Amino acid sequence: MPLRLAAGAGALVVVLLAAGCGGDGAKKAQRRQAVTHYIDSVNIVERQLRTPLLQVERTYRSFSGRGVKKGATAGFVEAESTLRKLRTELAALDAPPDARPLRRRLLQLLDAERALAHELTLLAAFLPRFSDALRPLAPADKQLKTALAAVTVPKPKSVPASKLAAARAAYKRAVAAASAAQAAALETYVAKVAAVRDRLRPLHAPPAVVPAYRTQLQTLGRVITTGRAVIAALRAGKYTQVAALDQAFQQAAATSTSLSAQREQIAAVKAYDARVRAVNNLALAVDRERSRLQKTLG
Repeated sequence: MPLRLAAGAGALVVVLLAAGCGGDGAKKAQRRQAVTHYIDSVNIVERQLRTPLLQVERTYRSFSGRGVKKGATAGFVEAESTLRKLRTELAALDAPPDARPLRRRLLQLLDAERALAHELTLLAAFLPRFSDALRPLAPADKQLKTALAAVTVPKPKSVPASKLAAARAAYKRAVAAASAAQAAALETYVAKVAAVRDRLRPLHAPPAVVPAYRTQLQTLGRVITTGRAVIAALRAGKYTQVAALDQAFQQAAATSTSLSAQREQIAAVKAYDARVRAVNNLALAVDRERSRLQKTLG
């Protein structure tokens, strides 16, 4: 997130003090002096907060460049607090009539930066927890595949008519044992998925990642529901239903990669980018107002 206030406020004093050298009437000079005094006050506040503002910039650059590291939330909270303090102190400054549009734009810029800063603070808190909650899924998937591969599924064999009854009984027992082993493996897997979902549910997703968060919860819910249906069919000996239920189970895990889920996440990212552009546009509005003052009072 580009933070231009420190640089922008610093530039204001240079332009307007240079313009203050003109001599085109006492009234205009008084107006120019009043605006210059306001800009001086803005810059004093900015200079007092220069060190924390530089830390704000470093904090947000670290986010855009390398993502969020564990334990980084405190830095984002501090950055948001710095912007809040700057906004409060600038709002307390009295602006002369000529500088009121500039004051309004400065406060609008800070409000937008604070809102975006708050969203990034939420992201800094959410993303590591989200990743941590999902981490058990990969090993759980691997363990399920290993457990299912270890189950020997019996195959019918040709036997003499005299041994048919015994063979059928043995085959039925073998099928039941294989089904029980598959059900046990699935039950362990579903329990792990349910634990992941329970860890995700208390999290509060910021707007930029709400679709991804919601899709993940929905996917896990479908995996749990379809997995339990497969388990029930296996244990009840309803083998004719297992194939269709297993297909539903496999499809449930692919929900997060569906086209609609991708579109929702893309839309959320675009909305976030639009909020960033809005901050940039407000910074440009501050620059334009500064230029207008220079032309009006120069």
